[in-house]
Amino acid sequence: MRRVSIVLLAALVAASVAGIVASPVPGSGVVASQPSKTSCGCANPTPFVIPSLQEWTGSKGDWVLSKGTRIVIDPAYAKGIPADSEHTFMANPASLQQYAATFQSDIKQVTGWDLQVVVSSKHCKDDIFLTLGADAKDPDLGNEGYLLDIGNQGIAIRAVTSRGAFWATRTLLQMLILADESDYALPKGSARDFPNYGERKFMQDIARKPIPMSDLKEYVALTSFYKFNTYHIHLNDNPGMQNKATNKDWASLYSGFRLKSDNPAFSMYANNDTAYTKQDMREYQDFVKARGMDLIPEIDTPAHSLCFTKFHPEWSIQNTTARGDWLDLGNQEVWTFIENLWTEFVGWFDSSEISIGADEYDATKGDLARKFVNHFHDYFATNFNRTIRMWGSDVKLPGTIEINKSIHTDHWDWTYSNPVDLVRRGHKVSNLNAPDVYMVPRTQSYWDYIDDKKIYDLWLPHIFDIFDRTNSSRNLSPNEPLLTGGGFANWNDFLSESVTRVELYDRVSRPAGAFAEKLWTGEKNTANIPFDKWAPLAKKLRENIPGITLRHRPASKGQFVISYDFEDGDVKDKSGNEYSGKLNNGAKVIDAGEGHGKAVQLSPSSYISTPLESIRYPYAVGLWVKPSGSQAANAVLLESGDGKLLVSNGTSPTVTFEQDGNQYSTQIILPADTWSHIAFSADGSKTSVFFNMRHTAIVNYYNPRWDVL
Repeated sequence: MRRVSIVLLAALVAASVAGIVASPVPGSGVVASQPSKTSCGCANPTPFVIPSLQEWTGSKGDWVLSKGTRIVIDPAYAKGIPADSEHTFMANPASLQQYAATFQSDIKQVTGWDLQVVVSSKHCKDDIFLTLGADAKDPDLGNEGYLLDIGNQGIAIRAVTSRGAFWATRTLLQMLILADESDYALPKGSARDFPNYGERKFMQDIARKPIPMSDLKEYVALTSFYKFNTYHIHLNDNPGMQNKATNKDWASLYSGFRLKSDNPAFSMYANNDTAYTKQDMREYQDFVKARGMDLIPEIDTPAHSLCFTKFHPEWSIQNTTARGDWLDLGNQEVWTFIENLWTEFVGWFDSSEISIGADEYDATKGDLARKFVNHFHDYFATNFNRTIRMWGSDVKLPGTIEINKSIHTDHWDWTYSNPVDLVRRGHKVSNLNAPDVYMVPRTQSYWDYIDDKKIYDLWLPHIFDIFDRTNSSRNLSPNEPLLTGGGFANWNDFLSESVTRVELYDRVSRPAGAFAEKLWTGEKNTANIPFDKWAPLAKKLRENIPGITLRHRPASKGQFVISYDFEDGDVKDKSGNEYSGKLNNGAKVIDAGEGHGKAVQLSPSSYISTPLESIRYPYAVGLWVKPSGSQAANAVLLESGDGKLLVSNGTSPTVTFEQDGNQYSTQIILPADTWSHIAFSADGSKTSVFFNMRHTAIVNYYNPRWDVL
């Protein structure tokens, strides 16, 4: 990486310090405590967790976690039971012992204590005991339900399946996060808990934004924390397109296909920016299963298939009124290709249910598209012993051929499918109705940030029209057996141009708790607890989920997160937070002259590193700089995993922000051999730039065009 050749004087206004300014750590002003240490002699109230408990019977007093607490696994169930496989799409689901290992790791992140995990039928009052067989005692719990007892004999979890026991550990984990850190006291009592719906899903478009595998794992850590059990990944797509007559350069547009095969017949389709190997997916699915989730893969055809048609334009529909990403189902080669495509990749995945997409295709070819989905229903059943699901499309694909009732439908838009009619005709339906549950960063058509208050107050899995909730022609019964559940979706229609990794996680994490509440418990508690009282505790939980690094909100004792003035001859942090930096590759502190005190001199290969990877909005950064002569294009002034600040770019001498490969130029030109002050502040929608203490420019990270149209 070529960096700037520059002298850096870290000074901010008269205080002579360079600083990164941000609000103090979120949650520091939130009063949040786990109900415990009852001194009134009354029964403990229901503890706050998300989703809230279905039933709680409070006792008196507290149970206290200690460094000596053990996680004890009943040897009769340590390796799991047949029912574990019967109630998941995933082959070889995690066992009770594997879930205990995840729980152990999470507790260590919350408390710092590495609890011992043992397999034994003997446990004591200081232990957490995990066992199964709850259905024998309580047959109405369902396959994911559990019984939790916190009492004088320790903590006992008795679930129906190993996954159900894992959900009980999520309850305990949240109680620990909200407990007093001085003793981790949990209120004694017993819970009977179970989900209202069998599918609680988060769906994510990973085709149109490169997302590293480490981030995908964090989305699993996030959603499983709230007892979501399904993660649906959309593996291929392209920006929204018009017809070929309008998009004459359609074959040159960006497309995403995220599976990287060693087979030369398929390796060409994988993206160079981010793609996952078979081994990547193997390790990832093991991670997913150890957190109680199913992974549903989707390769979307015959539409959204630019990743294939750009290599084989003869496979696209051969007329100018069609979109370039539509595969021609009138061409038998296309059918053979898709069969071969799934034959190549289906074995990468453990799920017995696969999504074939099948939405937004040419409406003039309705019966052909219906024939296509029915064919692949049979193809998957015969060749792979698997079922399929699809996006609701029957309304926009009119025809006389009935879509096979065994195909699971993800309803997403009333103009494309009618969920009430689908159920009437015998189809299983999951509720992902847009725009209620659709989040598309920076869009004007869907939510940029999903309104979690609206979800908390109005949404339910059986409600497909939140503004007409009692209309039976627009909604289903909450007990409808063909309603499998629902969830929310993150689409990235504006490609990587829209948001950074941290910004995307922020958008996904905010409404997750509200959706979880409605999917698991329904409105039993939301009807009685106003959102404004629920939200502060929900925020504290969200900001303390184990395994999450994408928050990037460093702890700070005051307004400044980092402050370097170099006056001690090093990069000591003067903010009080002890985030001192390090001089690398020949960077050195020198006398700046001109009354400026100390400065750091940098060459193209030297730099200052800090212990912080990044920082979330809102923030401000200010520094003095003195470029030495002419600078190479794209020379880096500041950088993190989320972006760069460049002294110039390849086409302009102006200071430039770079994010996910996209460059945003400012109006600032740094004069050579002259001290200049540059500062910028960002709030998530725009970045304001200041040059020599004057407001110079606003950089908007939102492009109002539909990407390439």
